[in-house]
Amino acid sequence: MGVTGPDRRWSLHWLLRDSSVDQKERGGQKERASDSAAKLGTFSGVFVPTTLNVLSILMFLRFGFILGQAGLLGMLGLLAVSYTINLVTTMSLSAIATNGTVKGGGAYYLISRSLGPEFGGSIGIVFYLGYVLNTGMNAVGLVDCFTQNFGTESGTLSNFLEEGFWWQYLWGTIILLICTGICLAGSSIFSRASNGLLIILLVATFSIPASAIFMKPFSIPKLHVTFTGVRLETLLENLKPRLTKGAAGSQIHGRENFQDLFGILFPATGGIFAGASMSGDLKNPSHSIPRGTLSGLALTFVTYTLVIVAMAASITRESLYKNSDIIQVTNASGVIILLGEFATTFFSALMGVIGSAKLLQAIARDNLVPGLKIFSKGTEKTDEPVHAIIVTFVVAQLTMLFDINQIASFVTMTYLMTFLVMNLACFLLKIGSAPNFRPSFHYFNWQTAAAGALVCGATMFFVDGVYATGCVGILILLFLLIHYTSPPKPWGDVSQSLIYHQVRKYLLRLRQEHVKFWRPQILLFVTNLDDQYKMVSFCNSLKKGALFVLGHVIVTDDFSSAVPEARRQQTAWTKFVENSKVKAFVNIAVSPSAEWGIRNIVLNSGLGGMRPNIVVIDQFRNGQSLVETLQPRKDSNDRRDGAPESAVDGIPRPQMSCANYVTILEDLLFKLRINVAVAKGFEHLELPTSGQHQKKYIDLWPIQMSAELGADSESKKNVLTTNFDTYTLILQLGCILNTVPSWKKTYKLRVAVFVEYETDVDDERGRVQALLEKLRIEAEVLVFWLACGDVKSYRIIVNGDRSPEVRDVQEKVQTVLKDEGWWLDIEKFRRRSHNQPQSDDFGADLGRVSSWHGASSHDTVQKAPAQLAGGLKKFIQSTRRRRSISSFKGLGSVNLGMQTHRLLDSFVDYDSSDSSSSDSELEPYADDREDGTNHRRPASPDTTKQDVPSIVAPGTSPKSQASGARPPISRSASSNRFSSSPIPEAKVNTDEGAGPSIMFAPSSPPPRASNRRESIYTRRSSSVGSGTASGYPRRASVPLSFNDLPSRAQHLILNELMAEHSSETAVIFTTLPSPMEGTAQGEAASESYLSDLEVLWQGLPPCLLVHSNSMTVTMNL
Repeated sequence: MGVTGPDRRWSLHWLLRDSSVDQKERGGQKERASDSAAKLGTFSGVFVPTTLNVLSILMFLRFGFILGQAGLLGMLGLLAVSYTINLVTTMSLSAIATNGTVKGGGAYYLISRSLGPEFGGSIGIVFYLGYVLNTGMNAVGLVDCFTQNFGTESGTLSNFLEEGFWWQYLWGTIILLICTGICLAGSSIFSRASNGLLIILLVATFSIPASAIFMKPFSIPKLHVTFTGVRLETLLENLKPRLTKGAAGSQIHGRENFQDLFGILFPATGGIFAGASMSGDLKNPSHSIPRGTLSGLALTFVTYTLVIVAMAASITRESLYKNSDIIQVTNASGVIILLGEFATTFFSALMGVIGSAKLLQAIARDNLVPGLKIFSKGTEKTDEPVHAIIVTFVVAQLTMLFDINQIASFVTMTYLMTFLVMNLACFLLKIGSAPNFRPSFHYFNWQTAAAGALVCGATMFFVDGVYATGCVGILILLFLLIHYTSPPKPWGDVSQSLIYHQVRKYLLRLRQEHVKFWRPQILLFVTNLDDQYKMVSFCNSLKKGALFVLGHVIVTDDFSSAVPEARRQQTAWTKFVENSKVKAFVNIAVSPSAEWGIRNIVLNSGLGGMRPNIVVIDQFRNGQSLVETLQPRKDSNDRRDGAPESAVDGIPRPQMSCANYVTILEDLLFKLRINVAVAKGFEHLELPTSGQHQKKYIDLWPIQMSAELGADSESKKNVLTTNFDTYTLILQLGCILNTVPSWKKTYKLRVAVFVEYETDVDDERGRVQALLEKLRIEAEVLVFWLACGDVKSYRIIVNGDRSPEVRDVQEKVQTVLKDEGWWLDIEKFRRRSHNQPQSDDFGADLGRVSSWHGASSHDTVQKAPAQLAGGLKKFIQSTRRRRSISSFKGLGSVNLGMQTHRLLDSFVDYDSSDSSSSDSELEPYADDREDGTNHRRPASPDTTKQDVPSIVAPGTSPKSQASGARPPISRSASSNRFSSSPIPEAKVNTDEGAGPSIMFAPSSPPPRASNRRESIYTRRSSSVGSGTASGYPRRASVPLSFNDLPSRAQHLILNELMAEHSSETAVIFTTLPSPMEGTAQGEAASESYLSDLEVLWQGLPPCLLVHSNSMTVTMNL
């Protein structure tokens, strides 16, 4: 989830700490061996260890058993398969080893630096276990040799060595102690001992075919041995497989099978990594490993082949079945065979201890697995892994408790697994086509590496499916452990090359996303990590597996001085992304202004078809810039050493002005046409992972935005549209956030809408629920109505309520609207109407209204309520219009008020053609003020009647409106505003195509229900003529609706409504009122717009205000 709570705060200073400390911890101990220390060459460092490790004790103990069961052809086939696996793996090993500098760790080092820490660490530990098991197997094998020759019961040469399980365990422990002591003495003693042991082993091995050729036939019935010498009859007898059960050396109850035979034979050929394991002690590992390993492989293959053929041609089948020590009995000198057995087992045990210990030391120094750091230490002079040698001795002691055949089977699995991963690494490096993969060893290709990996995998399950499954399971557990506990490593791995290749390939194929697969691809602009880490975490949850980009702008006029800072910021944010597990990209821009920096990032973020479709910016903060700024370079004496110029205390930074901020919004909304979200208050967001949850809901307030678009033709009226895309995007984002398990578990999704009158509540609830059903969104629906009497700001502004119960809100309303000219006019009118007796002056007011509309006295009496309502609405619109002209000169008519499609009939049932477009109609209310100041300004000369939209009753068409045709729209005469109208019904388009599949249906006139309450402005009274008609409204109550109000008044009412019903909400999604295009040209207009936004969200929980420029939902399959 990224950042998980307020207790875990990242800072850029922390992220930019010197990484040398981490490198020292990772390395444990620095390399202490001096350059003058003795290093091993190809022969002593690779060839000798490989030959000694491959010529296994199993040759002396189990070759007779395997030959008796598989025959000559079968055993040579098993040997060929084993060496084919060894050969292709050696080719892959040689290719990787000759592609760069090889350090200590052998096969683990090569794999980890090729496939990454997870693969390298997991296979390294598995290989370590196999190495230790092989060490224990060789110790047990050497004890078996001693007891067969010197055991008190079965000794052939003498009978002084005690037999029995625990006696044998004691002898094995002594052997391991001797090996451990030699390893602790250092690599030089180990090397000198290896050379002598190789001579003994080769003499013993070649004595087997020599004895077959030169010894005379003999028979020992007591031992069930018949030696014929080299004879064709004996060779033909042993040619084909003959699987039996109960043969000498068998460990299974049934007949033998090739799976078991291969599992026993393969460890006798699998020690090809012995030379690579000494990589840390080699003079030139890249040169020595391929040459020494291939040479040792060739020698051992020839040697094994000669031994097998010699045995098959000189020993009868019956002897092979009944005597497991047949090689020593049929040899010219049993002592030579005994010395050979001692040489191979002792060296393999010796190699197992030192090789395993160095492997464990390399893993511990890479700091991959918790708890292994102690094994990274070495001696001061030669860096011998003392602690690792001791723990290897202990683990080897445990392995001697198992049967030698069981040990051999598991060693087979670990070897095959290591071989598989080595071939896989070479295959991936080759097909990744990385330019820097240029090994000096050329005798390989991707086909050989792929074949090796496949054969190894198949062989594992062929030999023993249970053991293979267990080995794979251990590998996966280790892989996951390292993946989730190990810090990132700067090694680079082949997966990056493969990912790059595939990403490039599929990005070229990625086209613009179809709406059915739409997901939020977020570009979040960030500055201060301490304040915005919750916002980053929130957007990370909101992205729904899509693109997430963190954009950061550095503002400076001196590009050259900003480059180091840009690199520092790139490193810091990238490290934050890695450490916090946020799946995001980082994009840094350097620009002379914030506007240009944001434009550049928005235009350049993403690649191909993967580009941001939502830009999220933080709220405008008074006195605080949204982007980091850099001052021109100061003298070095003026700032602290090593501190970036932008971080020095006391240096003032340029702040973003209101016009700058609104310019950014206009660029995003109108020029770049991208979806925009403004985040407010996210530093106080309650994350679901914080542990303490005081909030309960995710609230969606998809408020309708009505945009009045002016027609180009003066003969045509304006067109009123609704923003369906913004409405549905809010629902979409809330639904996406609710699909995140932690958010879904903690918070409940609610959709809150409002209408003005109670008569619309049920209808609105049904429409919203129908829309949610069509969009497959599950949420609780809340419908509020403003005229219910609970919204005090609505009562004050719309109804002119001055009762004591609203006094607590009255002061707030007056404070917010004190500079609004229309509000001062309305308040003036209401005060005059309240203080003036209705009976005395109502006739005068009717006469004034009559003079406005040019009506007769009789008409005035009949039409006074409706005309008065229309005139007052006209008055508010006119004052708003005059304000817009003065504030946004040259931008056309900017109507800051609201209109509705569903007002009560009597509110709007007047003929707009009866009234003049002259502003003089409203002078009685606009001019007469307490301060004597006229707020009315002359209208622009080019402002015509069409600039002021008329309000008509539902279902009534203006006479000048052409039917059946939609007028051309002029963008310059548009305004976006809230509407309390019930949403239109959602219409589903069943046609498959590029167009939208769901939209708001065209509005139709609502039925005039008979039970709908009658407006107070249409009530009649018999006492009208007397001037005491109580049925008419008091003139303190100006006949307004929510849709008539300017934006600031609407925001004030909505703020109270949302604060009342979303107090237990973690986050609110609602509509972003967009500025008029061109607002940013004036600082005063920009400040007014941002002040309106402040009124909307003040005191609310964290809010995400959204404006959509694209379609994000569909009903198509």
